[in-house]
Amino acid sequence: MASTLHLTSLKAGLDAVLALGTPKLSFMATGFTPNAGTDSYWSDVSASRAAGTTDVTLASITTTLDTGNARVEFDTADPSLSTITATTNKYTIWVDTGSDATSPVLATIDIVEGTLTPVSGTLSITVNAEGHYALKAV
Repeated sequence: MASTLHLTSLKAGLDAVLALGTPKLSFMATGFTPNAGTDSYWSDVSASRAAGTTDVTLASITTTLDTGNARVEFDTADPSLSTITATTNKYTIWVDTGSDATSPVLATIDIVEGTLTPVSGTLSITVNAEGHYALKAV
């Protein structure tokens, strides 16, 4: 017997979580190791935000059904943060509900280029054409 995970339900669930507040991106300290089993809310990981950075409010948020690849893609405009001196190698996407204890963490994503150390510069992420991440039905 086969099982089917419905993409429209995955998309509806992701959209419902995004509707809880304001989706944000935070650059994380290089020593931060995310834990998919215990990092549920921003309060679980906020102490590991990279020193000298602030949160970036994400814009142009879309969730898209990619039926050809059996997944739901999460995409935004390319985020950036100006005039920082922080070192980082990953970023976390979360939804700000107004309370860190109820603000869900969606994903922590490694920066492909490795560790970035801008000197009073702009830290920018060029988001892949398919988005930051995808939920795949397998």
